[in-house]
Amino acid sequence: MSDTVKTETGPLFFQRRFWPMWTALSFGTFADNTLRQALLIGIPAGIITAPFFDDADNALPFIGALLPISILIFSSVSGQLADKYETSMMFRRTKLSEVILMAIAAIAFAGGIGWLSIAMLFAMGAQSAFFSPVRVGAMPKYLAANELVRGNGLCNAGLFTFILLGYMAGSVLIIQERGGAMVGGVLIGASLTGFLASLRAPFAAANSPELRLSINAPAQTAAMFRFVFTSRGVAPPLLGVGVFYLLSTAVTVAIPLYGRDALHATPLVWGALNGFFAIGMGIGAVAAANMAKSRSGLGASTCAIAAAGVSCFSIYFLTPLAAGSQDAPIGLVALLSTVPGASLVGLLIVTSAFAGVYIAPLQAAVQRRAPKPVRARIMAAGAFSNATFAIPGSLSLLAITATGADPRLAFVAVGAVMLVIAAVMAYRRRILPDGLYDEMLKAD
Repeated sequence: MSDTVKTETGPLFFQRRFWPMWTALSFGTFADNTLRQALLIGIPAGIITAPFFDDADNALPFIGALLPISILIFSSVSGQLADKYETSMMFRRTKLSEVILMAIAAIAFAGGIGWLSIAMLFAMGAQSAFFSPVRVGAMPKYLAANELVRGNGLCNAGLFTFILLGYMAGSVLIIQERGGAMVGGVLIGASLTGFLASLRAPFAAANSPELRLSINAPAQTAAMFRFVFTSRGVAPPLLGVGVFYLLSTAVTVAIPLYGRDALHATPLVWGALNGFFAIGMGIGAVAAANMAKSRSGLGASTCAIAAAGVSCFSIYFLTPLAAGSQDAPIGLVALLSTVPGASLVGLLIVTSAFAGVYIAPLQAAVQRRAPKPVRARIMAAGAFSNATFAIPGSLSLLAITATGADPRLAFVAVGAVMLVIAAVMAYRRRILPDGLYDEMLKAD
């Protein structure tokens, strides 16, 4: 059981040890993705001007990389702060900073200041760098070890649901008249909701209050990963989560170009495809949340990533059958009204659902196994790893924009990597000593 927070009666979702954290995460995710998607749709549609780029398409992979780059820069400090200071206080301060940043972003969108809108995306990455180890490191304090897969599944369900809502809000609002002002209003409302929820987060004692802070980023980053690789069983699932971020970032950044150039669809469809991807992630996360408490879920994770890989190849072959023409781009209703189009959307949802099942058991394994005194710094190392993998995931789009290659190839590459991951996980399952997958379920 957790160190500092007592179990309450009733469903976990409605307990104070869970819902404030879930709400703060979900609405912060919504704000981040509304901002990001408004840029990713607004720039290629010519609504927002991207400075320093003659071809607006080339700005997309760099904008997609801004969040992970800022996480890389600040993770070494954020993990230390999350270990040193009490959890609920850190929740309040990180969410208050989000309110301030989103207010500035709202001004930028309302005033049509493209460079400031892009700068705020970078700033929100910094805020996420400080919030993430607090939230992820809080879960082993608030939840019992055998609740972690369920807790991560519920958090991921909220995460992907609000990613979807953010995609929809950013995509739909930015193309409206006075869309920038509407995007700004949504950003402020979402960040305020997350902040108010954070005020109800329960007290949870610091992991290492005696820790002396250091701003020597290289040394602290090395220390974080030393903790990862010297803590039994932590490194493989942590790196597995990182690869998930590489693949999911590559897909979400590529989808606008895939929708435009391979599917020959309208801008509304581009945003909807990312939305369908998020719906599938949410479905997979709910499925993971309902896994048996007595199992780690890592076997299901292996099967899920293999199935997702096969689905990616199917998307490649089905796309030409569902595509519109160069002269008449296909709309959302028209796409869903044809058998190939509806099948394509179904495949996208199924693929991401399998990915949602894949990630939750890995996250829970890291949280279970991370030693308490360095837990938040290990979680910060996880955020650093996720960001490190997300950057090449985003920049991989240059392989398409710089060469004019078929955007469908993004799904081929992602599917191949997924199948490799499944093979590695199956091999590890076979060679590891019996019990390693489940022996820590009752450990704090």
